[in-house]
Amino acid sequence: MQSIERKEASGSLSTRELFYKYLRFLPLIIFSVALALLLAWLYLRYTQEQYSSMGSILITTEEPKGDKVEDLIAGKGKTTNLLNEIEVMKSRPLMTRVVQKLNLQVGYTKKGKVKNMNAYKQSAFAFIPVQLVDSALSFSVDIDFINSSQFRVDKSNTLYNFDQLFQTKNGVFKLVKNGEGLPEPGSEFTMTYHNEDVVAADMIELLNVQPKLANTEIMLVEYHSANPYLSSDVVNTLMKEYTIWKVEQANISMDLTIDFINNRLGLVQHDIDSLQKKLVAYQKRNNLVDATLQTSILLGRAQEQDAFNQEQRLALNTLDLLESSLDKRGDAMLVPSTLGIKDDGLAEMLAKLNEAKLQRKALIEANVPVDNPQIKQLDQSIEMMRRGTLSNVETLKNSYRKNLGLVSVEKSKNTGGALEMPAKVTDQADIERDLVSKLDLFKILGEKREEAAIKRASTISNTKVIEKAEPDIIPIKPNPRTVKIAALLFGLAIPGLFIVLKEAFNDRVNTRADIERATTVPILGEIGHSKSDQTLVVSKTKRTLIAEQFRLLRSNLQYITGKRDKVVILVTSSFGGEGKSFISTNIAAVYGLTGKKTIVLEFDLRKPKVLIGLDMQKRQGISNYMIGDMDLDSLIIPVAGEENMYVLPCGPIPPNPSELLLNEKVDLLFAKLKSKFDYIVIDTAPIGMVSDALTLSKYADCTLYVTRQGHTFKKQLNLINEMYENKKMPNLSIILNDTKMPTGGGYYGNYGYGYGYGYGYGEKHGNDYYQDDSFNEKRKKKGIFRRRNS
Repeated sequence: MQSIERKEASGSLSTRELFYKYLRFLPLIIFSVALALLLAWLYLRYTQEQYSSMGSILITTEEPKGDKVEDLIAGKGKTTNLLNEIEVMKSRPLMTRVVQKLNLQVGYTKKGKVKNMNAYKQSAFAFIPVQLVDSALSFSVDIDFINSSQFRVDKSNTLYNFDQLFQTKNGVFKLVKNGEGLPEPGSEFTMTYHNEDVVAADMIELLNVQPKLANTEIMLVEYHSANPYLSSDVVNTLMKEYTIWKVEQANISMDLTIDFINNRLGLVQHDIDSLQKKLVAYQKRNNLVDATLQTSILLGRAQEQDAFNQEQRLALNTLDLLESSLDKRGDAMLVPSTLGIKDDGLAEMLAKLNEAKLQRKALIEANVPVDNPQIKQLDQSIEMMRRGTLSNVETLKNSYRKNLGLVSVEKSKNTGGALEMPAKVTDQADIERDLVSKLDLFKILGEKREEAAIKRASTISNTKVIEKAEPDIIPIKPNPRTVKIAALLFGLAIPGLFIVLKEAFNDRVNTRADIERATTVPILGEIGHSKSDQTLVVSKTKRTLIAEQFRLLRSNLQYITGKRDKVVILVTSSFGGEGKSFISTNIAAVYGLTGKKTIVLEFDLRKPKVLIGLDMQKRQGISNYMIGDMDLDSLIIPVAGEENMYVLPCGPIPPNPSELLLNEKVDLLFAKLKSKFDYIVIDTAPIGMVSDALTLSKYADCTLYVTRQGHTFKKQLNLINEMYENKKMPNLSIILNDTKMPTGGGYYGNYGYGYGYGYGYGEKHGNDYYQDDSFNEKRKKKGIFRRRNS
């Protein structure tokens, strides 16, 4: 039988059992899904849509090259870092330029019946702040249009027209028409003003910039907002302003370079001017024009002066010779010529002197006496001319001596000047070298300035817009399909989580599989949940599902009891409330239907319930028999309306039930009962709480251990398993009580006999296997018996 049980439990119907186990949660699942879908509908109904626009921009990187100093001046050698550029595009200054370009300091919101709408480019007018009290202060202004041209401000009674100034506590404003359309009469708008820095900071949170691919220079720029046109305008304006900013940054670099060069040129020009003035002053101070030429001239002058000096000395010597000749007084002796002395007076005087001497000589040779007056006259003339010539010679000598001194001085001066010239030339060369160096630097800087100016004029951005953003009127969120799917999954997840947690924290027996996993004790059968208010659900006329299950239980017991003539069945459980008395009563009733004389012993001497379940009054019973000399036959009570079924009541509850069961009369009691009855059913106390069942087990042929679905703790199954393995109870088997029938039919696993037809199945198919409890039972009582299987 146990192998049959295992086979059935592991068969194909286990999936079906699992399905029916959780089918009872179907209303919860339906409610949860419906509620989630309702919340999703409300969310979609009242949530502001978000739109996204995306554009792409190419940012070209430049590898460093060229000379470092030249690159520094020319602005070359800069490598673009894409991560840095992303941060630049997401920076507040750049976004502030976008805000200013699009006038996003002012926000337009159109009020709707269900939700408000961002009216950027859809308001047909522009809100112009003319004068603000505080530009850093955020505020809002309500505009209600009475008609297409008149409106109220902040619910006031004053009507204003377009282009008319109106004043609030925050400043002076006006509305101007913007576009071809006109505002709808009755439309309401809320104009909000925020400082541009605040708007830019908020917009950055909605901006996403990232590379299109891992190794690409193309950046994707995406912006989210409540208006599709706003999203596309922000993306396009941002990319445009970024391109302009890059050019400006490059020009700023060039301007700084040009300014630096201009400053350097000014300093160099100042140095050049100083050096030029210094050179001119030095040349003036030292009479330097051309040092080489001047040196040659000085040396030439010195040579000329030296030659002149020689001439002067020669002339002096000649004059000395002439003077010596003149000092010799001889009439016949002629005076030498001037010998190169260029003096016409001296030459004339010498010529006259020599002519006079020649006349005297001629007279002497003519034998004119010396005393001749003519000769004496000539002598006097010669003497006078000699003296005059000597005087002239002396004068010339003095003149030549003076010239010789002057020439010597001039020669020394020219020679000294020529000797001093190299030092002056060196100093001048130092000044000229510094001047040339500054002139060369001035030339280089001038060339670099022109290069920088040319580059500035030809500066282009290293960015290029690949694809402009276009307005996308399909919102990215909330996405209706995504929201509905998420709501459906959420609606399924909540009850699923509830079921999982319920199963995880459930420590009670719920299915047949729970018992089979915990113990090897055979399961005799399952008893379903009774809809009747009466404990006794088995009778000759009843064909309910529960009655049929007890009949099946009776058949299964035959495999345990065999062909014994007298059978004692012990019924126990883990603790109270598991339906032990319910099982005992109906087991006895189902045996009575076979014509076997059956008795139920109310041996739960602590909480007897058999008589209460049978609607019988308490009376004397087992405790009276054990203590006194009561006749056993007088204590046995037949069950009204049931053939062959009797009850032996508990009697008054004794103070010492456990000791009472050890009385020798218990042996006598069972001996007498076996002689009178075919089947004895012992309804004893729960074995999990007291030891009464173990005491009575020696009189039993088999033991039925009752467990109740959703009531018996799983840990109690360890006790059953321990008693089974140690054979403490005879022929121990388990009954699962109060199993619930799933909606639409179910499967209880009663050894292959499936009661899965559902109520009304017999009527539909012409085979009435059993009837619903409501056909044969009426609910007569309430209270404790509302829990029928307990």
